[in-house]
Amino acid sequence: MQTLRGEMDGYVLVTTTGYGSGVLSVDGSTIDTVIAEHLARADHANRQIPDSELSVAHRVALDAYDAGLTRIDEIPGRAAIDTETADYAEFVLLVLWRNRNQEDSGRKILARNDFLLQSPIPGRRYTQPCPHCERPTIYQERYPRAVCDPCRDRTTDRAGRRVTGFNASFSGGMIAYYTDTLERSDNSGSQQEECVEVSRTGVCFIDAHPATMQEVRLGGIVVQIASAHGDGSGQPNGAVSRLRRVFRW
Repeated sequence: MQTLRGEMDGYVLVTTTGYGSGVLSVDGSTIDTVIAEHLARADHANRQIPDSELSVAHRVALDAYDAGLTRIDEIPGRAAIDTETADYAEFVLLVLWRNRNQEDSGRKILARNDFLLQSPIPGRRYTQPCPHCERPTIYQERYPRAVCDPCRDRTTDRAGRRVTGFNASFSGGMIAYYTDTLERSDNSGSQQEECVEVSRTGVCFIDAHPATMQEVRLGGIVVQIASAHGDGSGQPNGAVSRLRRVFRW
């Protein structure tokens, strides 16, 4: 069969349990062993998370997520919590929204992401304000000017047409497509249209403000807002330098 990982021999398992179905590769094991291991993982992903496994940060994040809120400070009458707890709760809430499914509660998402149930590392920073709109976003030391998800969802080319970046391949690289060509509802069979300008230069815009789109070191795409005053290191901002070279200003 043809999969995202290429052609492979395997089985398709269909169950009535959420997150139980899947494509199973035998790889030398018996089919009974493969099915048993797969269903064990599915049972774990579908388990109910007891209150005893939830910290204050988890409960605050779940309350916000299940209420449809995107920031913990939007919870009406929320009791005050210390700065580190609030930071981790904001991080959990951001990850919940990134993994959202229309029919899933916050607890179901936690069950499929075990790393979120770990205790926060003391002294570690988990979120930062978006440098463009100041909404919370996940802290990335390598990318100090990374924008939040809502700002990232508004990236455009210089003409104002919405663009979305992807990894070009498993071996690396970045490619940008015009967002309105990614999901067509007219069944025309039209191909995705690349935005060559952004793919080539990495230069994009958010609300007409210069930004850059690039491949993340370990995979994925990051969008960083540009600053005309540099990046705080005493060196000219790379995004602005590229903008000047591309658009000659």
